Amino acid sequence: MIGVTAYEWIGLFIGIIIGGLAEAWGISNPEVLIRLGRWKDRLFVGCIAIAIGAGAIALYGLSFAGVAFHWGIKPDYIVGVALGGAIFGTGIAISGYVPGTIWMALGEGRRDALYAVLGGLLGAASWTLIYQTSFGQWLVSYLNFGEIYFGGTVDTNLAAGFGIAIVWAIIMFTIAYTLPRYKNGKSCAYTSLHKNYRMSTEEEKEYAETAAMLLEGSSMPLGKNNLPEKVNYHWTVSSKLFGVVMMSVGIIIGLTVVLEMFLHQIFGESTTYSWIVAKIWLPAGYWKYSTLVVHTIGWEPFSDIGTLFGAFLASIFFTRRFQSFNNVIPPSWRKRFGNSQIKRAAGAFSGAFLMLLGARMADGCASGHILSGDLQMAVSSLEFFVVVMVFLLMVSHIIYRRVD
Repeated sequence: MIGVTAYEWIGLFIGIIIGGLAEAWGISNPEVLIRLGRWKDRLFVGCIAIAIGAGAIALYGLSFAGVAFHWGIKPDYIVGVALGGAIFGTGIAISGYVPGTIWMALGEGRRDALYAVLGGLLGAASWTLIYQTSFGQWLVSYLNFGEIYFGGTVDTNLAAGFGIAIVWAIIMFTIAYTLPRYKNGKSCAYTSLHKNYRMSTEEEKEYAETAAMLLEGSSMPLGKNNLPEKVNYHWTVSSKLFGVVMMSVGIIIGLTVVLEMFLHQIFGESTTYSWIVAKIWLPAGYWKYSTLVVHTIGWEPFSDIGTLFGAFLASIFFTRRFQSFNNVIPPSWRKRFGNSQIKRAAGAFSGAFLMLLGARMADGCASGHILSGDLQMAVSSLEFFVVVMVFLLMVSHIIYRRVD
């Protein structure tokens, strides 16, 4: 077997890569996930599907060929994972954030991310308290089928796993190809693969409006005829180039996660919150969950710092979306609740609280479950993703149904 274990600080550079790409993609802006919840912009699903498909083939193909990986499949305790997913999806709908995008938003200089990180820490602390109780122990033990993937127990049946990965990738690529980004249009994958495709006036308007939304509140001049202008406008107006770029971002992110698993561990962002809680509030030794986190923490703190720094660099030099912590309220939130800074702060705080509580309850988040877990074809991660999407769409409909 070919294997290696890299130093934990290497995670800093992994985080920079993913944080920079994700900021350019736009996911550090909470409006992007709010619009996903409203089913108005499905770019997130398409990019994640491409990342999962490309990563699954690479991971299981290399594993079958004799390359050793540091697997990170989460145990499937059905009730706890489902409840955590429901709470997590609800939190995304309210805040527009997942654990990793909070760090990215801080790097991009977003004010509401300051409240979100505080809410996230309180949510992580709440799970530490719940884990200490008999109810918490029941959640992680009842109907717990362990670390299983579509082919069996983790790191077994790799020949079958590779075959299943090919089928899984075909499913993911089909989703990325057929799911339209906007209501009246085509996916980025479709537009980039069809040279004769011409966007409708309505679809072009959606792309231009999205580009303007991503730049709202920027404290930096965009300039003319330069790379930032192309990133923000030309790539969105030119459907083919934008589609190629977005597909490339998805593939690079998927392969970067596979590289992470070869070097040290999976890509995860929510464990750091529990680690911070253990260090400053609920110490290891007495609190069971803090003890577990402190003893098993890997390079998550380094990769989270890298995620923040990567988003900062991208927002300064690549997209010029740096906010300087101006008062920028997501458009969907603004149309529903107005311009009140207090209301937005409360929404970011409470949503992040729920989102981190759910993430730690389910033992993973958008990074550890939806990206890294589904890339590994983990049963628990598929369950988590389905429940998250159901509650994200349902709660978003309830909250934002009055928004045009």
